[in-house]
Amino acid sequence: MIRLGTNQDPFCLRGGGFPPFEEMLAGVAEMGFNLFEFCPEYLEQSPDVLTPARRRKALALAGSHGLKMAVHASYGSLNICFINEHTRAESIRQLKREIELAHDLECDAITVHPGLPTGLRPWYPRQYFWDMMLRSYEQLLEYARPKGVTICCENVDPRFVGRLEHFQSLLTHFDGPDFGITFDFGHHNLIYGDLPVQRRTDKMLELFSRFGDRVKVLHIHDNRGQRDDHDQLGTGEIDFAAAIQGLSDCGVDAYWSMELTSKRSVVNSAATVRKLGGEAGFQV
Repeated sequence: MIRLGTNQDPFCLRGGGFPPFEEMLAGVAEMGFNLFEFCPEYLEQSPDVLTPARRRKALALAGSHGLKMAVHASYGSLNICFINEHTRAESIRQLKREIELAHDLECDAITVHPGLPTGLRPWYPRQYFWDMMLRSYEQLLEYARPKGVTICCENVDPRFVGRLEHFQSLLTHFDGPDFGITFDFGHHNLIYGDLPVQRRTDKMLELFSRFGDRVKVLHIHDNRGQRDDHDQLGTGEIDFAAAIQGLSDCGVDAYWSMELTSKRSVVNSAATVRKLGGEAGFQV
């Protein structure tokens, strides 16, 4: 049976902020899901707030609901490819704390963005940023490997890490099972936004065919190829019927995490995922 769930975003409170972590876990279960992917950058689920005692209680609560957890590492405040070594080192330090959190909550996958070259991109070769990213992932893997946590790189940028050739290079460098891919459907649609919709689908299916055994997490949302809108499935351009059939054909075994902004969108999208998944042969 696939692990299907959501991240924390649909639980955002009116006026800002989020409920306690334990309340969101219960909410995910009440919605009929068996996966909760959370981001420690949000204040209510940071490593400081989720103390060891709360981690033990949260793990027991998740177990009572049949929930599995996964971690989406902080990304807005951290940058593992930054070429200032001191800034990059602090990102690594914080990410190690989040890997420790993942381990304590028995999460076997953590999504770590490859970073962005930022405003310095015009003045330095791409290779500078790429080398820093590789060095960072090497350090994180060394820390995560004995804890049984897989590092997953997400497709985020058409010029840095997002296209097939980028993953070919990255997965050749990190060729072990402890380094995988988080495939974001919405990002893919933007990364290949210069192509017709059918060609974007072809590129997606090619990625599943070539790297399907390395895809560990799916981020599910829709858009129309212009902005990262995180829309409900079926309201954008992405061909999820073809995508989910491709996942089945290529034997992709991953966590299915919806990244939407309202509970209604999550529930409606889950119904679509279950319908298409059943038709593709997944046990849903």
